[in-house]
Amino acid sequence: MVNLERAGGMQDVAPLIQSLRDGGVLENLQRCFNKMVNVFLYCVDKDGFPLTEFSGKEEEVARIKELIDREQLQNMLARIGESTLEDQAIETTAYPNLRLAVATVRVEGKPVISWVGCGVLFDEEDLEDYENAPLEDFTSLISERQLARTIDALRDMTDALLKERLSVVNAQAADRRSRHLEKEMEEKLIREQMLSQLMQVILEDRELKENTLFKYLKMIGEFLELSVAALYRTPGNNNCIEMISKWCAKMVTWEMEEAVDSPDFSLLRTEKTLVLSCKSMMGAKEKEAIQALGLKALILIPVETGALGNMYACFGVKEKDRVWELSEIRFLSDAVKILQYSMAGRARNDLLEAKLERILEHLGAALCVRSLKTGDILYANSQMRSLFEKEPGTLDERDVNGLLGLAAQAEGNRELYYAQKKRWYDLHNEEIEWMDGSPASLSTLRDCTGRKRNARKKTT
Repeated sequence: MVNLERAGGMQDVAPLIQSLRDGGVLENLQRCFNKMVNVFLYCVDKDGFPLTEFSGKEEEVARIKELIDREQLQNMLARIGESTLEDQAIETTAYPNLRLAVATVRVEGKPVISWVGCGVLFDEEDLEDYENAPLEDFTSLISERQLARTIDALRDMTDALLKERLSVVNAQAADRRSRHLEKEMEEKLIREQMLSQLMQVILEDRELKENTLFKYLKMIGEFLELSVAALYRTPGNNNCIEMISKWCAKMVTWEMEEAVDSPDFSLLRTEKTLVLSCKSMMGAKEKEAIQALGLKALILIPVETGALGNMYACFGVKEKDRVWELSEIRFLSDAVKILQYSMAGRARNDLLEAKLERILEHLGAALCVRSLKTGDILYANSQMRSLFEKEPGTLDERDVNGLLGLAAQAEGNRELYYAQKKRWYDLHNEEIEWMDGSPASLSTLRDCTGRKRNARKKTT
């Protein structure tokens, strides 16, 4: 039985068959068989609609069309299409020397293309029990055995053609998926590196001065190509807005007053992350409020700071509509959390070990901080520990330093192979200043085994 299950999926077949029809491939295949043997042919799709014109000797095709019993043909197509045992059939007709043939090609067990063939036999000997006399005056004559071989060969060639084309489609789809995955991984690595830089900005300033907050907002705004980024406070229970720090892109002005007391700005006191854009389902009040703010898209995130009062971070775009990507929302959420935990006023050791750990545990990468003086591990998230723990709670510093090296020797990005896990990783080393002011190495590991394997496949 002809079956293309391993060559591709049904979702790829319909456009592929359409391309074979539009490109004349099926017609050319049919014409070749017409020239080689005296057979009348045409091709139909899974629903029985013609994909090619009925062909054969021009002066005889019209006559053959009139002789075909349409009900018999439809029954044959339906029977072969539903069958799990046969892919082709040849049947007698009302004329002793006329045969009707059907051959079907399947994908995932379902018919996708069928060939319909007719042959006027020259070797038919049984002329009894027929309604009509044998057909005469045909020059296109064929034996029943030749007809069977022809329809069988046509089916096999179509099967091979579809299989080859589907393999190309699948290879192209796999390449697109690989390139998309590689791009996604690169973008994620860039976001993680930016979060590391934001963390360093916060750790370097014990008091979080206004210029530090401005630098922090500026880095976020430029990274995501925003128009504005602001941090503000809403003291009391009124609509008053007190701006803490505000950054605007070049050539952009955002005239937010230092104190705003208007019901139009009530959405600025959101209790949870608010994402608004041209694709958002906004009510009338939200539309009026976002217009009053002079923005076309914004993300508002509450900053929980305890005794410091209600604070919020606002990120917006003025000039054009912006459809926020999920990766952008997650990045902003992580960036605000870093700021939030720092502004909570906890001791810096507690800040990193207790609060920032919640972020670092969910960055999607193995991460550790090591002293550049001693090589001691100052912090490692659970993903890093799972790579190097020989027993629960026993992280082997020699294994870590042996594989990653010291940041002073290999600052930047590189790939490495961890033989124990049989995995490839992207390694990013960055020198930072630790809480006590000593130099340290911030290292992140991201599994890139899939990308390496895909790259290896492309070169073989």
